[in-house]
Amino acid sequence: MLSLIVFIPLVASLVLLFVDKDNRPLIRMVSLGAAGLSFLLSIGLLLVFDKTNPGMQFECAISWVPLLNIQYHVGVDGISLLLLVLTTFLSGIAILYSMKQEKGFRNFLALMLALEAGTLGVFVALDTILFYAFWELMLVPTYFLIGLWGEGRRVYATTKFVLFTLVGSLLMLVAIVGVTVVHFKATGTLTFDIQTLVHTHIDSASQTWMFLCFFLAFAIKVPVFPFHSWLPHTYVACPIPTLIILTGAMSKTGAYGFLRFCLPMFPEAVAEMGLVIGAAAATGIVYGAWIAVAQKDLKALVAYSSISHLGFITLGIFALNNVGVEGSVLQMVNHGIIAAALFIIVGILEEKTGSRNLNDIRGLGKSMPVLYGMFMLVTLAALGLPGLNGFVGEFLILMGVWTSHLLSDLSTIFVLMAGLAIVFASIYMLYMFQGSMQETTLKDPKDLKDIDRTEFGLLLPACVLIVFIGLFPKPFIDRVSLSVDTLLTVEKTVNVHAGEDKDHH
Repeated sequence: MLSLIVFIPLVASLVLLFVDKDNRPLIRMVSLGAAGLSFLLSIGLLLVFDKTNPGMQFECAISWVPLLNIQYHVGVDGISLLLLVLTTFLSGIAILYSMKQEKGFRNFLALMLALEAGTLGVFVALDTILFYAFWELMLVPTYFLIGLWGEGRRVYATTKFVLFTLVGSLLMLVAIVGVTVVHFKATGTLTFDIQTLVHTHIDSASQTWMFLCFFLAFAIKVPVFPFHSWLPHTYVACPIPTLIILTGAMSKTGAYGFLRFCLPMFPEAVAEMGLVIGAAAATGIVYGAWIAVAQKDLKALVAYSSISHLGFITLGIFALNNVGVEGSVLQMVNHGIIAAALFIIVGILEEKTGSRNLNDIRGLGKSMPVLYGMFMLVTLAALGLPGLNGFVGEFLILMGVWTSHLLSDLSTIFVLMAGLAIVFASIYMLYMFQGSMQETTLKDPKDLKDIDRTEFGLLLPACVLIVFIGLFPKPFIDRVSLSVDTLLTVEKTVNVHAGEDKDHH
């Protein structure tokens, strides 16, 4: 079942290459069919998932490189399940949005489906080499999508993105080999299985360098301040459909990596460096929000707000307690939904008015009452209004940070910094909404039409989820909480020296 969810988009991507590039109906059918089927299967998985079982479910292991004991091993727990569903959901919306694409329609959709498959693979891989393979697979389609279909300084943006990510990937590969070698020396068995390697006892010095290698790879992807400088260029140059997957799902692979590798494998290094990482995340929260206030380009405004919101997620993870981590996982889902909806709205506004500069877009609310209502809901969710999904995740994260043992020295300062960023969020989100929708202009945009049925259909699922998760987050938290408990209480059983205490958090 899991393999189907991952490989349907990948196979469809390859099939599209053999379809006549002018046959739009067939291209449309294949791409929408693959994305839709993948989404429906992931919903099926969500429904049959046993939330009382904290371990991996729906596992499948096939020997891949027998000589090195590398396996094609996939499975999901509560954490990866939510991210899997989020990815298939956003990919479906992104593929639907891509139907307007004029230039290189077939190749664009083939690359979008490959990007979806790579992102899904990262969330289900339980073998480090398989994880690395999917991690690299995400990079290739993104490079071409931004480089060929992007706008503005697209070549600069895509080169910077790839260079940053490749450096992180190479460091991660070094650390993957390092962990495997440590395990091999301790037990005499060669394995790349994540669940086995998590229990390996690694000495403090090795933990530090391995943790840093993994951390850098994931911190660049999130991105955590100060590794964020590729993001604004990339987001502004990126076509909107690609951006939906990039910000909604792909940025979460870094945060997922923290949870799957950094926390359970290197507890001593996390304890040593947690405070510094917390400070970097909190700085990113304020910095992203502060820079967003000054933006006139709506795409850049949402891009900087993403740096701020992703900082929240990192801060919650390194609070290292149940409330903080659960809040972060929920916030990954929430941010994915809100950011994707905001970028769709920016795309619609640019299409209808020919600009996305706030100085040019004024007083559209009269002409576009339906968009006005949906935009207002998404705006309120983004600034964390209670009763909508943005509030739930942020509140849990702040609770986690406030009660965090690891961050206790600076927890009050971190919470105040996050509070300041929420104030900034209110400023830039209302500035964006009121500026474009409410302010009166000398030239009344009379010839503007409201959103059509397709655009309404693109935004409606996000609006429904914003309200549903805001009012009733329990089913989402229930599926995550046991997996988070297990993650935070991993016992190191391999090669624990006699008389030495087991690591506990």
